[in-house]
Amino acid sequence: MTGPQPPQRTSPADPEVSTTPEPPAATAAPLKQTERPHPLTPFVRGWLVFVAIAIGWGRELITGASENQFEGRGLTWILPVLGIVVVLAAVTGFVAWYFTRFVIDDEELRVETGAIFKKSTKIPFERLQSVDIIQPLAARMFGLAELRLDAGNSTTKLRYLSRAKASRLRDYLLARAHGQQASIRDLDQQSAASVFTDLGESDQRLVQVTPQRLIVSFLLSTEWLIPAAISIIIVVVTASLGVVPLALGGLIPLVIGMLSLIWRRVIGMFNFTLAESPRGLRITRGLTNLTSQSVPINRVQGVKTSQPLLWRLLGWYRVDIDILGYAHGDGEGNESTASSVLLPVADPDEVELALGRVLPGFDLDSIELSPSPNRARWLRWFDFWTLRYGWNDRTLITEQGWFTHEREIVPHAKTQSVRVQQGPLQRLLRLADVHIHTPRGPVNAVAHQLDEHAARELALSQLDRARVARVAERERRSVAAVPNDDREGEARLLTAFGTGRDQLLGSGGESEVFAIDHDRVLRLYRSRHEAPQGTSAQLRTLYDSWRGIDIGIELPLIIDGGERDGCIYTVDRRFSGRSFSSWLQHADVAQRRPALVSFLDATEQLQRLPSPVPGFARLIGEGAPQQFGTLSELLATMLEGPLQTSRTRLEHDVPGIVAVWNRLHGDLAERSITPALVHGDVCPPNAYISQGPLGPVVTGIGDFSPHTINADPLLDLAGALIFLELEPYADADADAGWLEAVAVERHGREIARWIDVYRRYYGFYFSNAYAFDPILYAWCLRQLSR
Repeated sequence: MTGPQPPQRTSPADPEVSTTPEPPAATAAPLKQTERPHPLTPFVRGWLVFVAIAIGWGRELITGASENQFEGRGLTWILPVLGIVVVLAAVTGFVAWYFTRFVIDDEELRVETGAIFKKSTKIPFERLQSVDIIQPLAARMFGLAELRLDAGNSTTKLRYLSRAKASRLRDYLLARAHGQQASIRDLDQQSAASVFTDLGESDQRLVQVTPQRLIVSFLLSTEWLIPAAISIIIVVVTASLGVVPLALGGLIPLVIGMLSLIWRRVIGMFNFTLAESPRGLRITRGLTNLTSQSVPINRVQGVKTSQPLLWRLLGWYRVDIDILGYAHGDGEGNESTASSVLLPVADPDEVELALGRVLPGFDLDSIELSPSPNRARWLRWFDFWTLRYGWNDRTLITEQGWFTHEREIVPHAKTQSVRVQQGPLQRLLRLADVHIHTPRGPVNAVAHQLDEHAARELALSQLDRARVARVAERERRSVAAVPNDDREGEARLLTAFGTGRDQLLGSGGESEVFAIDHDRVLRLYRSRHEAPQGTSAQLRTLYDSWRGIDIGIELPLIIDGGERDGCIYTVDRRFSGRSFSSWLQHADVAQRRPALVSFLDATEQLQRLPSPVPGFARLIGEGAPQQFGTLSELLATMLEGPLQTSRTRLEHDVPGIVAVWNRLHGDLAERSITPALVHGDVCPPNAYISQGPLGPVVTGIGDFSPHTINADPLLDLAGALIFLELEPYADADADAGWLEAVAVERHGREIARWIDVYRRYYGFYFSNAYAFDPILYAWCLRQLSR
């Protein structure tokens, strides 16, 4: 193998080589054509300054009038001052416009400002976190919009561009920020976004809040009812005493605050729409001013759902999110700034849909919440029964509040620090609070009034979970086993399908699965996996042969696939249910046992699937389909690969492993059956459960792979029983034993022997897991030592 050769070094004494360097040819770098914002920008900015001053002075005048401090002759000096201010604002706006120039092309993003002190801001495309479009009423009337560029620690604003141009630049910049090598010229012909919602043809509406629901929810909210009640009480009391003028000094500011609340919560959130675009989530809102905000999923640090008391009658919730770098924004929903509101009001289905987008792959329903001890009632007598907390391997949840019930959700990887706090009364009652710190925002996760020992354990264990989660997240992002060139290709592929690493649903040894939309997922094969292109093609052929076949459960289907940017991928149909594995972890026995029976039923249905080849055969993998004369020959071939890796380790860890091997082959030689299709890895993580008419039921089995063969159908039955022991919940072993008893009752005592035989087969088959999964390897040792 030869690589690039080093350049030949020459001696100065060589007469044929000149030692005097030739001057480089003078090439002047071409000057890029910069552009200014829209010519109407000075007028719009001047008008906004005038409106702001008028509102501010108007408020002061009204307040002064309430205190008998305003006289009509004050207008004789106020109006000229207003005129001077407007003229100065217009001049200032013109100067700012004239000296603002920008360049946005395929090579750079640069904004230059300043008349006296020049400032040039160059933002690398990959540093862009979000790109928002803001349309104040004055700008909207002239078809203009502000482009707001958030690059983490800084925000750059371009005021103002035509609405169509701002929309095109926004889409281009978001594409470049996601790693796609797009060209700005490619967007010249794209269709214009809607004038009212700023959504394009490729944007999919997820949730749209109707005006009726928005207004009713506002009128029933505590933030409106409390000041409204106070105002009414003030008016009634002062009217009955005949001293209404004396109350105007406090009443008018309160009314102004209520009007401001209406402006933010109703006018600012009017026509609120949460949509999914090819570049992530997008929020559009506003009646007079239209704001179109991009939500960077990878910067969401936590989620908060809240439900005021009166909303419970209607089943409504509000959802807020912590977004890294948005602490400077208006979490209260100011219509001209970035907001932390994900949904101002929504029903449970809409909340679940939104949470599934900002926390993809997180199973929040599986988290069992623990209450605070009963002695907490001495400090929180008004809502002690609402104090709960819990966690799973990815998320921590806290709950509190009766008048307004709040739930805070924090992914472990986003935990910045943990604090245990104990006041003097808490010390007497042996209670403490645990604060889970995230960046400043609406989410404030606190596990209130825990037993002091439980608080200490929660704090220390949360730090461990956060550390493990950050390591896992770094591994997912870096994909260390993938060369740099492949990582770039993978990023481009994910962007092309409108997804990203924040949409990862699951991963295995062969592939990773990313959500695309409600109906599709993207399966990205690992480059180190053996012959991924052949595997995906074989699976597609197998799945296509099952079209039109109904065995009572959902089956996988490959919609599209191929190779792009050096990555092998398929677009698969998305299963309708949720992971059976995550559901099992917190289901009670009354629901779990019937669901396990349906899991057994689904497993038995698989043998009804037709196979493309007759006899004993390996269906997926290099050289497949490959036929064999006997079951023993087929399974021995399946074990060759794993044992090449694990043979030495097994000889050390399992005394008499050779005898175990010989016994397995002797048993398999006795087995005489008609071969049927075998999944080869039927386990709860590969099954999906849905809510049926009579309760939860397993409705789908996916993830066929190189384990799939034509063999003894009892292989899948045994796998469904014994792999259940690997599930991480307390009663998994008991459930596996119970389910085996159900299987024996169905099929007779004879199958108990073959379940034991296939325990040894699977123990050998997955024994190479010692290199990457010690829990699975320990399970294999138990099967081989029985």
